[in-house]
Amino acid sequence: LCSILIHLSCQGLYLIKRIYRKPFLLALQPPLVNLGEKVTLECRSEIMFDTFILTSHKNGTIKESFKLSAEHYHGVSQANFSIGPVTPDDAGTYTCYGSYNHTPYEWSESDDPIDIKITGLYKKPFLSALMGPVVMSGENMTLTCFSDLQFDMFHLSRTGVPKLHGLPSVQNHSGTFQASFHLGPVVQAGNYRCYGSFRNSSHLWSTPSDPLFISVWIYLLLGSHLPPDNLRNLHILIGLSVTMILAFLIILLYSWCSAKKSKSLDQASECHLSSEVQEVTYLTFDQMIFKQKLTIPDSQIPKEFSTDPTEMKDVHPMSSQRKF
Repeated sequence: LCSILIHLSCQGLYLIKRIYRKPFLLALQPPLVNLGEKVTLECRSEIMFDTFILTSHKNGTIKESFKLSAEHYHGVSQANFSIGPVTPDDAGTYTCYGSYNHTPYEWSESDDPIDIKITGLYKKPFLSALMGPVVMSGENMTLTCFSDLQFDMFHLSRTGVPKLHGLPSVQNHSGTFQASFHLGPVVQAGNYRCYGSFRNSSHLWSTPSDPLFISVWIYLLLGSHLPPDNLRNLHILIGLSVTMILAFLIILLYSWCSAKKSKSLDQASECHLSSEVQEVTYLTFDQMIFKQKLTIPDSQIPKEFSTDPTEMKDVHPMSSQRKF
């Protein structure tokens, strides 16, 4: 406790800002919050404060302030401030202070501020990579954000976290507005999006563009010994290799499908031939039985039905005697 600063708050009260160690303010979700969603800001300190105060700033002045009793555990004091469902009024810069109950007008030093941007207010822009979404480690990359709306600024984010500062938009020859973001020589892989905003509302951003996934290839054995001028040739070789592998896989898949189809046709043909052979066998067997019936030997024919005329003479008298 050394220097004491006195300033006038928005309620007209004098606050004594004492030099306690500043607390830490964390956003538990990415600081880009879509319209209607919620965000939680956590204020914590190693000092056992009784109360934490969260303030919202706009254009350098305190717009709102919120107070919460601190929770103490494991030598840390903290409070979680839930904001939302957010509206455009919730956009702004937030800071956190700590204080004690017996000195409610004495606040700690402010923490590092967090900017909360509200997205989803305007039509989304488009994001493209000048040389494609794949970059070799150590190379530069250019991402271009453009829109038919006359935004004043364009912004770039990676996995929901804003990167760098916004860039002013420039009208191109086609009449659209754009800004080019130059990344490198250390490019981080991930999903990139871009946004548009207007100068008079810098915390209100458009709907994010469709994500553009950037892949970073690390060359250790193949490309580490190559000078930068030959890296483009390496890209061509890699592209040709990938194309050849894809073509080989397509041919392999086609051959497998053709073989499977041919096997199915062969099985169907075998089944059809088997049924025909069975029918022929049945027909032949029936013909053999019929032929056997027609070619019974004379020795097996009863004498009553004998074809010998002498035997027939013996038979007729017996039959005549039976009649009498």
